[in-house]
Amino acid sequence: MGTTQLTRLRTRMLATAYSNADIWTQRTAFLTDQAVVALARRDPAAAEALAALLLTPEILHDTQILGAAVEAGIDTSAWEERREKTRTYAREAYELPPQFDPATEAKRIWASLYDHYPQIAADLAVFLRDLPPTWHEDLFTSSPHSPAATRRTVLELPGPETAPYDPLDWEDCPACAEAQDQCRYHRGVFDGMEYQRALIKTALTDHLAIDQLQQRHTARTAAADTSTSS
Repeated sequence: MGTTQLTRLRTRMLATAYSNADIWTQRTAFLTDQAVVALARRDPAAAEALAALLLTPEILHDTQILGAAVEAGIDTSAWEERREKTRTYAREAYELPPQFDPATEAKRIWASLYDHYPQIAADLAVFLRDLPPTWHEDLFTSSPHSPAATRRTVLELPGPETAPYDPLDWEDCPACAEAQDQCRYHRGVFDGMEYQRALIKTALTDHLAIDQLQQRHTARTAAADTSTSS
């Protein structure tokens, strides 16, 4: 086949940008495509060489990254500390066992709810006040034949966070600190990034996968054309 490295890279980047639901993955793929195209207009050989490198799944080394930063005049003195802090946080988030007792956790959640969402705390207090005298039996007593009787005990799970999450700070997010773990938002983002990383890696290394993406795109385009014409 006479397909150039640049054409292969563009096909994969644009297919990723078109097919991906994650906005950051879409933007990264599309802007990478546009950057390589801009380079190709000035130096086709350099663009072809760069495309070949991008299509080669090789591990980057610190010396390469730091060397490029030094050449660009970027101060990297705080990078090592930042990377270690991020890795330590990620390691602790997954290895830290949930350690709490119900009474302490209830007080913590109430204090956090009152601090961050006072109106919700007020409505919750009214709701609890209006529960019938049998509320404990009604909520926490079930028949041994009930599906609820087989549910996991809450002690197996870490306490839920109440503090607002900070989408711009992975290291000092109040909700992560409160939960002593990744908060629901950051855990979801992390899982999504892992999924997207695996998807992009597949798109960059698996010829069959990109063929399937192209076939899917062709089928959807044909279906859309048929729907429009009818």
